[in-house]
Amino acid sequence: MAKKNAGENSKKAAGNAKKAENANKKKAEELARAEADEEDKWAQGSKKGNKKKEDEAAKKAEAAKKKAEREALLKEEEASLPSKPANNKNRGANKVASRRAGKIDDFLNDQPVTSEISASGIDGVLEALTLTNKSGAVSDKDIDRHPERRFKAAYNAFEERRLPEARKENPGLRLQQVKQLLFKEFEKSPENPFNQNTNISHNATQEEVSALKDKIKKEREGKYTN
Repeated sequence: MAKKNAGENSKKAAGNAKKAENANKKKAEELARAEADEEDKWAQGSKKGNKKKEDEAAKKAEAAKKKAEREALLKEEEASLPSKPANNKNRGANKVASRRAGKIDDFLNDQPVTSEISASGIDGVLEALTLTNKSGAVSDKDIDRHPERRFKAAYNAFEERRLPEARKENPGLRLQQVKQLLFKEFEKSPENPFNQNTNISHNATQEEVSALKDKIKKEREGKYTN
């Protein structure tokens, strides 16, 4: 009886081993198929990605080709057109340049032919050139009805420019004292908006403005023309 049981157990163990081997083999085959399917999916995706890139590159190349063709046609068209004369802007610039090279009296347009402007210094020359304006030496925008609005900005610019010099000129004074001196200097300075001969009352009439403009023009004519 013992020998018979031993044979049965051996056959059973062998059968179980065979089943286990078959099960492992089946799992291995399923795993292999899954891996193959995954690789196939990746390959298909890679092909699609490459195809997309290739299509985009082809579109860009086609667009660049068309752009080059358009530019070439445009250049051919421009070359076939007759050359354009210098525009009015260039002629005007050349005219101004030629005038600047001459005497100031070349700018005159409402003065006697025998008149000649004589001025020195940048400020003097700029003021003298106002006599060449067809509208007169002073325009409406030059008339200042509210000089107080420009006072603060004008003083700040004056102080910023003069302060380093003033401190060197007065080394024994404190900063506040130097600034007080500068303020007194500015009160008499031609840079002070209140010291301009173009100032007029804020409620002045148009007749009063015209009279002031004529007065300034005559003053400048007497100052700068011979």
